[in-house]
Amino acid sequence: MTTAEKKLRIAKEELENIIKICENIEKRGLNPFTVNVKELLSKLRKTLEETPDLDYYVMDAETVYKIATLVALQHKWLKEKARALFVDAQMIATRLVAMDKKSIVRAFLKAWRPIVSLEHMTPHRLRQGIEHFLGLPPRGGGRTWGWKISQREVELIKGKIAEEEEIAEKLKELREELMKTYEEKGEVDYWEFIKRDRFEESFERAYLLSFLITEGYVDVKRNPLKNEIKLIPRKEKVKREQSVSLVITIGGELGERRR
Repeated sequence: MTTAEKKLRIAKEELENIIKICENIEKRGLNPFTVNVKELLSKLRKTLEETPDLDYYVMDAETVYKIATLVALQHKWLKEKARALFVDAQMIATRLVAMDKKSIVRAFLKAWRPIVSLEHMTPHRLRQGIEHFLGLPPRGGGRTWGWKISQREVELIKGKIAEEEEIAEKLKELREELMKTYEEKGEVDYWEFIKRDRFEESFERAYLLSFLITEGYVDVKRNPLKNEIKLIPRKEKVKREQSVSLVITIGGELGERRR
């Protein structure tokens, strides 16, 4: 074998290796950035200049095509990664609407990891059950089943009920205040409404307001361009078709506004 033939054989083997690498990444869905495309093209150009052979040119064209496919995979990979960084509730809702039922079910079953099933008990229903239980007349001959509730437990239950009633009263007062402000000035600025001299008071108002918003008694209108959040109270409870989270940093925002 002459030196030229040996050099041609080595060059072809290098091209075959490059083609195999590109095909392997494409078939197995590996990260396309594990391959240095610039280095491959430099090696390809150098070998092409040193090997003026027609058969090599044909294989070289195929190698260039495989490298171009690899670059396209890199573009697709970057696009998917960038899309994954900017997923919000609205985008997810839009994609769900566009999906068919079978695709949604398959995605749910793939991600579903059930741990435990829990029946939800509301404070209102729990209070009704306690009042009913405590109101039962004593049985003749003493109780022969169940358990005995101590006086301390009764006091704790009463304290919990009183605390819930206090929160309900505060929610009512806050809603009435918001409604009055709205009737006088129109849409109410969120920060102006919750702001008080003491941070604890501001935090409590924001906390209570979140309940009114969740329950459908208050609508929120946000203008990201002006960095404004407006409150619109409702006379009647509005049923939410879907819930969207709005993250608000109270401490920093109130601190800036005080200054």
